[in-house]
Amino acid sequence: MSSFLYNSLMKAPTGTGSPVILYDGACNLCRAQAVNMHRLGRGRVEVGPLQVLAERHPTLDPDEVRREIKLIDADGSVRGGVDALLRLAELGRPWLGRPLRRCYELPGLGSLADRAYAWVARNRYRWFGRNEACKDGTCALHGDEAHR
Repeated sequence: MSSFLYNSLMKAPTGTGSPVILYDGACNLCRAQAVNMHRLGRGRVEVGPLQVLAERHPTLDPDEVRREIKLIDADGSVRGGVDALLRLAELGRPWLGRPLRRCYELPGLGSLADRAYAWVARNRYRWFGRNEACKDGTCALHGDEAHR
């Protein structure tokens, strides 16, 4: 596995049992936002690429994580996309996360946010490119030949 993946892994100080965000390490946009996600979580949430952390979470479908980020909460519940980002904000900056969650739950706003997220996610490689280190397959999951 290439060193960029390990360098981009940001651990929560509480170790195992801490919430974790998984993102697509092949995605330039996702990698760039990983630092922001770590800051938003104020170090309380581990942030790392799917390609590194997938073995710790074998029940997650790698294709799902490639479609949208996933947050695995301390209780084992899994959230994706906008919901994951809102939970991240709730954990790290409740003064921001709680009002954003209330807005997301307003009729129509949540579905609009979800559609906008999905649109960006579908086009992220076209707009922001793919990590050059991943073009040779180093970002593929062990035994995952289909996405090399």
